[in-house]
Amino acid sequence: MVTRRGFLGALGASVAGASAAWTPPLAAQPALRSARIVVGFPPGGSNDAIARLLADKLRGQYADALIVENKAGAGGRIGVEAVRHGTADGTVVLQTPGTILTLYPHIYRSLPYDALRDLAPVSPVCTFDFALVAGPMTPVRTLAQFIDWCKANPQRAVYGSPATGASPHFVGLMFAKAAGIDLLHVGYKGAAPAVQDLLGGQIPAYVGTLADVAPYLAGGRLRVLATSGTARAALTPDAPTFEEAGLKSVSVQEWYGMLMPAKTAPETVASLNQALRRVLRDPEVLERFAALNVDAAPMAPAAFAERIRVERERWAPIVRESGFTMNE
Repeated sequence: MVTRRGFLGALGASVAGASAAWTPPLAAQPALRSARIVVGFPPGGSNDAIARLLADKLRGQYADALIVENKAGAGGRIGVEAVRHGTADGTVVLQTPGTILTLYPHIYRSLPYDALRDLAPVSPVCTFDFALVAGPMTPVRTLAQFIDWCKANPQRAVYGSPATGASPHFVGLMFAKAAGIDLLHVGYKGAAPAVQDLLGGQIPAYVGTLADVAPYLAGGRLRVLATSGTARAALTPDAPTFEEAGLKSVSVQEWYGMLMPAKTAPETVASLNQALRRVLRDPEVLERFAALNVDAAPMAPAAFAERIRVERERWAPIVRESGFTMNE
């Protein structure tokens, strides 16, 4: 596996063991004439950029022609719906953040899909961490200082995230509970407006990906206080993980993954998995991933299915304890 981080502890040895034990078939299927990768978000985001990079690299290996089709809306759910109802012949692939499959089932009262019933997991594409970031209105340099500042300024203890009900929203809630502070959440419609308000001093802190804030770190305009993974991020080696800072329950790693309609033949799923594993060793892909602050993370289909199941179960008590639901 090409990654500099291990799996989260919650995944357990069973997932790692299943991944290690699986061997791709020796004979790959002939390439399809064409296929499409469905992305449930508009063009321009990191999920879309990665899908386009992989579509280009998978040409001639999995299909002669691959296109990325953006089906944006409903927080990524429209893309899932398009694929679960798609033709199960290998020509339709979903690339999605894990949140939509593991967290959404607990926050939406009526979700029309079930990831493990309606989709065939192929493999994660990459993993990445979230970061707690302080802006210029917050006179702190460390996580401990931020916790003290929130306690001293409860009326100003606010954090933003790219979307209400997405993983960063709940990472902030998990952090607040572990730190023993009250934090008011402000959900934005995307990372860009949230980061602009952070830079402008409208909010003191933000939880999102490192890619969201990377352009503003070098000059010190924004400061990463902690990251959510199991190891320090290469971009911010001086910033501890929440675990290192003593908040061991705040450990979240997000991923983008590929899945197909549930009735897709296992050999077709294996063919894409095998092609994807080759692509995720490509030096150009790894260089692009490094620029986006993500890690390549191929897995066997069965191990990926287990990861989805374990993460879905892990989110259940977190969401239930928060009392948060979406009205849609």
